[in-house]
Amino acid sequence: MAKVCVIGSATWDALLTTNQAKVLKPSKNWSAMMAFSYGAKIDASSTVYTFGGGAANVSVGLRRLGVPTSIRTHLGSDWRGQEIVNHLKKERVDVKGITFDARGHSATALIVTSGAAVEHVAFVDRGVSSGLVVKPALASSDYQWFYMTAITSPNWYSQLRSFFKQASRRRKKIFWNPGSLQLRESKKMRPLLKYLTVLDLNLSEAKTLAKELGLKAIGAAQLLLKLRGLGPKIVIITAGSNGAYAYDGKVMVHYPSFHVKATNTIGAGDAFGSGWLAGYIHSRGNIKTAMHWGMCNSNAVILKPGAQIGLLKKSEIRRWRQNIAKDNAN
Repeated sequence: MAKVCVIGSATWDALLTTNQAKVLKPSKNWSAMMAFSYGAKIDASSTVYTFGGGAANVSVGLRRLGVPTSIRTHLGSDWRGQEIVNHLKKERVDVKGITFDARGHSATALIVTSGAAVEHVAFVDRGVSSGLVVKPALASSDYQWFYMTAITSPNWYSQLRSFFKQASRRRKKIFWNPGSLQLRESKKMRPLLKYLTVLDLNLSEAKTLAKELGLKAIGAAQLLLKLRGLGPKIVIITAGSNGAYAYDGKVMVHYPSFHVKATNTIGAGDAFGSGWLAGYIHSRGNIKTAMHWGMCNSNAVILKPGAQIGLLKKSEIRRWRQNIAKDNAN
């Protein structure tokens, strides 16, 4: 079984739901906004304390699906950091590579949902997470896959360039789901794409990256073709309720989303990515199986609060799909 090292953030999360928020869309030039009366005291209908962060979400997702997994993240030497570590140990994730900073605090997030709406607003205090260092020497370890989530280090480009080069020399496989910092600096991403086995983006991110890199593409199919032309062996584009798309140079796959009533969308992308890679590894490279596992995992997560509670176990994948099919038939 291939071993995976997941790199990125881990957070302690508080999920707050309130029916007193207003979801506004002022005009077609503005995205929807969540609003509260200024100076008001807002009642919460529920509060759930849980865990999040891209690397933690993916690590737990892979481990539940039977893939040996290690995490590389940077935490504060505080009680939240210790809770994160204890949680990851409970999920049987290898935590030996976690580093700590006694001078600061672990990343935390307050995530607010508005009752009837499934979307959310996240207030993130990144704490010491930007101090994560990705060393080229890590590529010399015995992992077959490296799953790179968002990192917030100011010198992210130089770190990833050195690491990706070393990993490529050692024929390691890299799965990259870049974060907002990387997408804001899209032109820096271009020379790194040739090192990737898998590039994973949502549709909005794919459009942004293509535009910044001067690629003319309309629709998911053209985006897959154009982005794969920059070097990744496989490109995945997730499109919410419209499902997900993937292209490996030979086969282009569209996998529809299931019709489920979402509780929230927190962690859906991470759940898809971990499900996809687990399916790809277990099936020895079958892209259609990978898409199926990814869609099951992401649809399962949005039925539960938080980014990790709904993550599936390997034994649940087939049964979950069958149960959803029965529900849809009724």
